[in-house]
Amino acid sequence: MRHISYTSMANELTQDEFSGILAHARQANEERQICGAIAFDGRMITQILQGPATEVDELYLRIQSDRRHTGVVLQSRADIDASQFEGFGLTRMTPSDLFMIAMTIEERYGAGDSSAVPLFGRVS
Repeated sequence: MRHISYTSMANELTQDEFSGILAHARQANEERQICGAIAFDGRMITQILQGPATEVDELYLRIQSDRRHTGVVLQSRADIDASQFEGFGLTRMTPSDLFMIAMTIEERYGAGDSSAVPLFGRVS
């Protein structure tokens, strides 16, 4: 099972537009057995994706080319034992709640690929 987290900057995306995108993503992700969490503060998007490795990697490639946001930065990519979001689909969280979960996942599994930067920097 693969875990990927990333951040990006939305291109003039309203909360209503984001909610519509989220509804579509939930359905598409369920079909691919992908679950996770997402946060949107009006400008920055942070997302955790978990599921079958091939499906998650392919989705991340599509996300990178999506013109609705820019500056997609991989925060972590790792193989995990089990999803922390199984049964929840794609859940929307506050940025602070998502940050805490992401830190817990990174502490357990590491950032993974050397191309991934430490999630949100290190907190002292």
